[in-house]
Amino acid sequence: MHHLIRELEAHGEAGTAELVAKLRTRAEAARALAYRLYAICERKKRAAEALSYNGLVQSWPEISRLARATETLQPAQAGLFEQR
Repeated sequence: MHHLIRELEAHGEAGTAELVAKLRTRAEAARALAYRLYAICERKKRAAEALSYNGLVQSWPEISRLARATETLQPAQAGLFEQR
């Protein structure tokens, strides 16, 4: 999850979407964790930390959309004995 936040801060939603496409189902768990940590930080008045978590949660719909688009653009890998 922290790697997703670093990617978002460094490369924006498009860069984060590439990472989400690689993570597949594990990315949803990272989003859920970011949301949970955001809520904890808000409760404990840790605004600086909450900002990063909130950024990932708020950007998630666009990141998810871009990740799905990235997955459809990548060609399927041929099997070991398949011919192209």
